[in-house]
Amino acid sequence: MVSLADVRAWSPAALEDIFSLLQTCTQILINDGDDFAKTLPVEGWSGDAADNAAAQHRALTRGLDTIAAGAAALGKTIAQAADAITGVQSALTNAEDLAHKYGYQITDAGAVADTFAGQQVPPDLNPEDRARTHTQLVDDVAQILRTADDIDTDLASVLDRAAAGQFGTGDESTVAAAAADGVKDPGLTLPEPSPNATPAENPAWWATLSTARRAILLRDHPDWLGNRDGLLAAVRSQANMARLPAERAALEQQRTAAQAMIEQAKAVYDPSGGIMKAALGQLQQANDKLASLDAIATTMGQGGRQLLLLDTSHQRVEAAIAVGDVDKANNVAVFTPGFTTTVDGSLGKYDQNMNDLKGMANDITDRHGGGPTATVTWIGYQAPQRDGVADPRQSVASPELAKAGGDSLAKFYNGIGAGHDASNTPLHLTALGHSYGSTTTGFALGHDTPVDDAMLFGSPGQGSDHLNVPQGHLFNEHDAGDDLVPNIHGTLGPSPYYSPDAMSQYHQMSTDASATELGQLNATSGHSGYLDGKSTSLYNMAAITTGHPDLAQYKGTVIAGAPR
Repeated sequence: MVSLADVRAWSPAALEDIFSLLQTCTQILINDGDDFAKTLPVEGWSGDAADNAAAQHRALTRGLDTIAAGAAALGKTIAQAADAITGVQSALTNAEDLAHKYGYQITDAGAVADTFAGQQVPPDLNPEDRARTHTQLVDDVAQILRTADDIDTDLASVLDRAAAGQFGTGDESTVAAAAADGVKDPGLTLPEPSPNATPAENPAWWATLSTARRAILLRDHPDWLGNRDGLLAAVRSQANMARLPAERAALEQQRTAAQAMIEQAKAVYDPSGGIMKAALGQLQQANDKLASLDAIATTMGQGGRQLLLLDTSHQRVEAAIAVGDVDKANNVAVFTPGFTTTVDGSLGKYDQNMNDLKGMANDITDRHGGGPTATVTWIGYQAPQRDGVADPRQSVASPELAKAGGDSLAKFYNGIGAGHDASNTPLHLTALGHSYGSTTTGFALGHDTPVDDAMLFGSPGQGSDHLNVPQGHLFNEHDAGDDLVPNIHGTLGPSPYYSPDAMSQYHQMSTDASATELGQLNATSGHSGYLDGKSTSLYNMAAITTGHPDLAQYKGTVIAGAPR
């Protein structure tokens, strides 16, 4: 078991020196070994002595082949280890810097010790920030040791196999060919992240990888990275974009298979029509998914976007696309839409809405400060559809899809927070939810997340009974003429408008026409108007997203005095 003391003592430079020496030795073996191979047979020499010499010569040549193959494999692995160690040691240095900043020390045994134990903690260190940092450091150290063990185990394995003469086939025609066979061995394996890793553990894993190893993963295993909450948005987007061609090819195969099933069904006597119905359903699903990939490609083609989620494994494609750079944004708003939402039918429209929101947010921060903003359209769940209304498991009147979506959305929020923590970038995170998406948002906020503010609009119910958002930072909007919101605690949770506690918990925002520093803004009405690009409603979202609630338009309520 590797310790942090071992990691601190590891020397990539020493390994690089060994690699250089092994390269030199391997080249000598190739040159001299291939010369030695040419010494027999000797023309005109025959008999027992010649046969004995030939047998000895073949044995020595096979030995040279094995040694050369082992030396080549070992040299490659040692070079990989020298590179891999730089990633682990860099992650440890970053963790130690973070620990020092918050009053902790990482010991050689891997413990995170409190340097203020028994002493007064400086007032500028927030207790909640310290507690969160302690958790992060524990995760960081655990992953550093996990990756270090992986490097140590793989290198030891190659050393053992080389010592046992297990490289090369022994049948190569030359020593050079044997060395080439040795280099084919993969050497160090790339440490695959845990399938159950938390959004906080994923950036800890990524941090332990060298630049070269990250590039290899992006090239060879984008499927490991694209949907991994906690990784930087730029990494996820690059990985997901790389996945698109393979996802499209797989769906085209499914479509071809469905078309073949339809042709087969035509020749089968089936009075119920079930076989043809199933085949047509599979064809429609494949076509809809391909249309979703088209919508994603079109949206990403506008530039300035990041593809943060791509999942084709469900009945309908799920995706999340950001406008702006989530990694560098101080303000991030995540919008979750509701009933009838699909990627192929809804992404383009909502992406434009989020682009409008980002533009309005930029107008506000240009005047009042607050840093850059990024906005995200999150269609990361199976939103209820019209054809599922009668099914209790899929109905818009049932909370089941919202609960499942809320679990995923909470991880997405936490992933954004973990990514900002890892890069030490300030974050003001706002949750936006419309219609059934507000219920999904509410269930997400029933978890612990880094969300600072939440706004629900056109909401049929907030999902969870209690939303874990700082006091005074819940907002709602209700358009005139929006009759799709209940005034009771229904199946989708308490109403953010009419529940007994709504007036004390939520700021009721205006959606009337208004005059602001950005000019005259439109009123909105009905259930689908909240995201109008020149509306008071969208302006309110921009003000909340940028951390300027004092600029928003309210319905006769005052802003809570909770500190921001």
